[in-house]
Amino acid sequence: MNDLAVDGGHDTLVAAVDWGGTWIRTAAVSGGRIVRKDRRAKPASLAEQYVTVAEMVLHTTADLAQPPAAVGVGLAGVVQEGIVGTALNLGFTDGTDVAAALRPHLPLPTYLLNDAQATALGVAARWPHGTTAVLTMGTGIGGAVIRDGSLDPGLGGAGDFGHVVVDVYGPRCPCGGTGCLEALVSGRVLAEAAGALAEDGLSPLLAARAHSGRALHAGDLQDAAENGDGQAVGVLDRSAFALSAGLRTIVATHDPQRIVLAGAPLAPDTWFGRAVRTHWDRTRPRWARTELHHVRDDEDAALLGAASHALDRFTAAL
Repeated sequence: MNDLAVDGGHDTLVAAVDWGGTWIRTAAVSGGRIVRKDRRAKPASLAEQYVTVAEMVLHTTADLAQPPAAVGVGLAGVVQEGIVGTALNLGFTDGTDVAAALRPHLPLPTYLLNDAQATALGVAARWPHGTTAVLTMGTGIGGAVIRDGSLDPGLGGAGDFGHVVVDVYGPRCPCGGTGCLEALVSGRVLAEAAGALAEDGLSPLLAARAHSGRALHAGDLQDAAENGDGQAVGVLDRSAFALSAGLRTIVATHDPQRIVLAGAPLAPDTWFGRAVRTHWDRTRPRWARTELHHVRDDEDAALLGAASHALDRFTAAL
């Protein structure tokens, strides 16, 4: 049983799918809690992925007290009004009605959203009232805006905080923009910075770890900063300042009761997490009453969020 739960007041069974670039995970969710789940490696071809998703949903919900009323699918791509614009890691390169493509294999009402939005719904469930902005930090930067427990999607892409511009003269972003938050601070960017410091010999600790043969990641950069490495400190401090600029944008556009930072690098007991909070305290708007919170990583958050989204949409359609 998971300690993270969506609103448990509705015991309708729904199925949830977390459709990622490496794994496909499914769950049966009732009363806001996961009662059964499954995980399989993502097949290479898109046609096989459709079949696998359907098989996993049916397997996960088989022999339960009731059949699922609906399916919520969170996937790693741009989702607007149910259409997946692009999801390169999954094989989608243009507008695709994924629910329609799944229907021959899975004849259930199916509702899609971005995986970061699904995660945000899951982690924000403990704050059911008011406006909650969730910023997720992993390989990239994602997020969502949650109002009174429900996703505020805009046309589908609202809350994509990784692509707010915080430096108009900054680096190019894979999205095609310049100076996006994700291009300045993300797990990928910090891992690349750690590798560069190791390769140039500017950080003895990082150079030693790289010499062992394993790939460096953002956590190594944090370890170097905690060890007093000035180069690592500089990289993380600049990144923390960029993130605080992103937080100002969130406050200016949404004025939420709270911003929830999700992801291990943003924990308040890490070097980077402390630096983010220091810069935020210095730069936050004077009028802002937004609280800053952190939630630990929870791999089931995306499943619970996808289930919550499906339940909301299904109930609204009745």
